[in-house]
Amino acid sequence: MSSQQPGSAQRATAFVAPRCGAALRPLVALLVLLLVATTARAGFFHGFANPFLDLRPIEDQLEIVERERELLAVDASTRRVVAVEIERGEWVEWQHVRGRVALAITNRRVLAAVAGSSHWAERALRLSESEPVRIVLGDRVALVATDQRVLGFEGISGSWSETELRPREHVLSAGAGTNVAVAVTRLRVLGVAALAGGLFEQRLGIREDVHSLKVHGSFATVTTRLRLLTFRSPDGSWQATNLDFR
Repeated sequence: MSSQQPGSAQRATAFVAPRCGAALRPLVALLVLLLVATTARAGFFHGFANPFLDLRPIEDQLEIVERERELLAVDASTRRVVAVEIERGEWVEWQHVRGRVALAITNRRVLAAVAGSSHWAERALRLSESEPVRIVLGDRVALVATDQRVLGFEGISGSWSETELRPREHVLSAGAGTNVAVAVTRLRVLGVAALAGGLFEQRLGIREDVHSLKVHGSFATVTTRLRLLTFRSPDGSWQATNLDFR
């Protein structure tokens, strides 16, 4: 008799389970959809942070190692080492790491590497160009200004962009947060934002003096005599609010 009981139990289970599974199938599907939506919103996939979605502050992910004739970027997560040769007559004047961006300035070039990259991205300095007068670095952005250009670096794609300064135009101030970097001149304000390639410009009016620049994690504010200008990541947009209520 005992040998028949397991068979009876198995037959009963086999008879009931399909009906229970059919009833629960819509609920399971709904739970899976909710889990996927929550996971995507949090910026994670299979438990790893997705750099294309997650714009929160991060710890340094690279280290710069300076050798006699080369510069190394060491990736903390992949342990990959990316090297760039330092040419004869070239030397490193400044280098720093923040978040996923490693930035180095030589007497000839501006060099940047990002976590997961296979090379250093570079911009050559011109013979007639000054050394950088402003250097600001965020977790996912960088901005470098000389007497002729403003260079912006977007640290997700690892790409440089630049704009020429006009005659007698100078960068007066600059700042960087986690995901945005901004430069201010008397003619305009320029911003670079994580996930938005390029330098984004907002022109200033005649005698529209800038009173303050404040840079936060993913947005910056520029206050002038007439307007409040805000810049944000990831869309890289400037928005102007009129402050002249007279």
